[in-house]
Amino acid sequence: MDERSNNGSADFFAPLLLEGSDRRKKLVQAYYEQHHQHRVIEDFKDEKKVRFFQKKLAKLGAKPSALAVDLGCRGGVLTSRLLDYGKWCGVDLDRDAIDHANRLGIPCREMDISSAIDFRDATFSVVVMTEVMEHLPHPPITVREIHRILRKPDGIFLGSVPLDYHLHRRWSVMRGRRLEGDPTHIHHFSFTELDNLLRHYFGQVEYLPLRGTLAKKPWLDTIFGGRYRRQLLQGWVRDIAWVAWEPKPQAPPWEIRIHH
Repeated sequence: MDERSNNGSADFFAPLLLEGSDRRKKLVQAYYEQHHQHRVIEDFKDEKKVRFFQKKLAKLGAKPSALAVDLGCRGGVLTSRLLDYGKWCGVDLDRDAIDHANRLGIPCREMDISSAIDFRDATFSVVVMTEVMEHLPHPPITVREIHRILRKPDGIFLGSVPLDYHLHRRWSVMRGRRLEGDPTHIHHFSFTELDNLLRHYFGQVEYLPLRGTLAKKPWLDTIFGGRYRRQLLQGWVRDIAWVAWEPKPQAPPWEIRIHH
């Protein structure tokens, strides 16, 4: 298409298009702020996840002076429990959450992380993203961006997501119900997909079942773990946390094969 045709297209669309380049962000922001109206920011009770993160950060040598970020920090409540392991900041779209984090003394700013993450390469020693990736449309882009902003070779990525293909929810689908009832969850992880994605960018990954049969009955892992642990995590865990470290020196190609 020559320059004259391009100009003609621009002239045609100019009176039709809305002005304001941040309209998409504002729509998503309003949606989540309304969704969070019935949730108390301070209501964070997942001590099991906190202890897991604290233990792994201490073992991996995370320092209080190292720069760390909580992506989708939801008021900084989790972040405030990890202050011994980084110099923390946070980002979120919910303005009430941002204000709450700032009141806790954790610098927080507004940022849309649904695709690109607007930090410089190799900025952070630790990145946390808990209960966020299931809300994002393209997790491979998100994890690639996290890999980019992490320092190499000692960067650490902590997170958690629900797993939607465990036996309980598969049975719900067979009975004609939705896989997941939260309308803000737009990506549904299986353990296999999550594990393939994290290991695509990191050399080491460790998991902790948070909810589900395997979390309530850890003796199942003792008896049937080992060669069958992957199947246990795939079918008997509803929510899972991870710590991933040893980010690969270069981001591998985009293609990630998922075998269910």
